[in-house]
Amino acid sequence: MMISVPGAWDSYRPEELHRQIEPAYAVKRLLINLAGARHVTDTLLAELLELRNHRERRGLEAALIVVNWPFVRNLLELSGFGRLFRVFDSVELPAGESLVPLRLIRQHSKI
Repeated sequence: MMISVPGAWDSYRPEELHRQIEPAYAVKRLLINLAGARHVTDTLLAELLELRNHRERRGLEAALIVVNWPFVRNLLELSGFGRLFRVFDSVELPAGESLVPLRLIRQHSKI
């Protein structure tokens, strides 16, 4: 399953964000696409942390996060999310495939 977050997330809509991310709580493999996110707030970070904790308690693998904007990458690095998630610059999915098999293209070296 892939979840994409738009260029900027309005921090005043946490219930909507949770509703959109909730289906990802139980899937086996999860990719969170932040490649287009130029700015994220504490609302998104809190939701990602809740998602991560829920998945860990149920023995599910950590979600992959794709991020390529420097601000977002630095925020994840400084907040410790790089240790909680597998963060990559990009991924390649075969045509017509979901996340299985998933070929990782490049992992950022600082996270």
